[in-house]
Amino acid sequence: MVTKTIEKTIKFKLIPLTSCDRNQLVSLLNDYTLMVKDTLDIIIKNDVRSRKGAHKLCYGVLREKYPHLHNKFVQEAYKRALAMYRSYRKLLNKWKRLPKKKKSRLSPPSPPKVEDNRVIELHIDTYKLDRIHGFLVLTVSKGSGVYLRFLVMEYGYARKEVEGARLGNSKILVEGDEVYLLLTICKNVEVNEHRNKLFIDINEDSVDCLMVNYDKNEAVLFSIRHDIRKIRTNYRRIRKSIQEKVKHSRLRDTLLAKYGYRERKRIEDRLKKITTLLAEIAREHNADLVKENLKDLRLNGRKRSKQLNYRLSTFPYRRFIEYIDYKFNERGLSVLEAEAKGTSIICPICGYIDKRNRVDKERFRCRRCSFTFNAQHVACLNLFSRSNDGRVAIRSGRLFLISRKTAQVVAVNVAPDEPPTEMRWLREKPVQVIKILKIT
Repeated sequence: MVTKTIEKTIKFKLIPLTSCDRNQLVSLLNDYTLMVKDTLDIIIKNDVRSRKGAHKLCYGVLREKYPHLHNKFVQEAYKRALAMYRSYRKLLNKWKRLPKKKKSRLSPPSPPKVEDNRVIELHIDTYKLDRIHGFLVLTVSKGSGVYLRFLVMEYGYARKEVEGARLGNSKILVEGDEVYLLLTICKNVEVNEHRNKLFIDINEDSVDCLMVNYDKNEAVLFSIRHDIRKIRTNYRRIRKSIQEKVKHSRLRDTLLAKYGYRERKRIEDRLKKITTLLAEIAREHNADLVKENLKDLRLNGRKRSKQLNYRLSTFPYRRFIEYIDYKFNERGLSVLEAEAKGTSIICPICGYIDKRNRVDKERFRCRRCSFTFNAQHVACLNLFSRSNDGRVAIRSGRLFLISRKTAQVVAVNVAPDEPPTEMRWLREKPVQVIKILKIT
């Protein structure tokens, strides 16, 4: 048993208790924006790259200029400015490493600027939540004895999450006349190891899975189809069209930001649905997750076409893995890793490695032993072997999973198309569970 700390951000709508609280909020937002701008100017001018250096140069200057603000706002301001500058440095270094011919066509990234800021970072010491007469009230210390109070609009799910959880650094988001609290909560969860396993192979248009349930002596091969590739390619076409047809720079930047935001939200929606579905399946079968190593996944597609490289390189593997880790650990399930290199071209029966084993996207045929199977599911079988759970074998013309840990032999049969768990909440959402193969 291992205890892990997970963080979750919950969004609440805030209502200022008085008109004075709203005015103080606007004043705090303006002061905080100016503070971030001043900090960013100092960091860029002195090329500061560490938090210690930013504190040394910025803290005294900002405290003298903004004595009426809580000192923790100064700390959050230079942390935010430093993060913006580090991101700019990464883009600049990436541009510098480009070939001369390509670099001549692309302009270097612009230094970061603070424009239209709508967020106030709240250190844990600058706010508190109190329940007064059954209502949740947020109190924010602006500094110099000034406090802002807001009524927090709760809902059932959030109430259960907040009660008993530790609070972390959070944010206030101002969108026109609406005010929101992005509350960060921290919870300790107990993560146990289970003998049942869910193996997943991540592809650009599907997540292929192998569920091995030793308790019931059964397993299921299935695929979760998604449209992330289609979303990426469509928005890439839209961006290219905007860059070619819109000549006005400000309008072009506005349109690119608008469609970029839509793309990010749609991709995030798909990732959350896929990972939640996987976590619910694993919880129903009391199974840990075995996934491919992220570093191995990033190697895929480097020597292929430019368009395919784009699709593979822009798939949000890291974000997907973050959601996987969080959702499985939240349910008390472990997440394990296995080497991903060559899982789609290695024969799970004889171990023969050849790129020609992968006939096409859907078919796998070993050139040594003639083992033929669905190419998308071969990687899951290889992950089963590499995780030290057992090996894959053929006996009397049938496919078996032979477990080393439980000394069980599980035979593979084709079953009707039906999801491994009933998910009514997933209806009419663009995630499909298809191609079910049941192992009994």
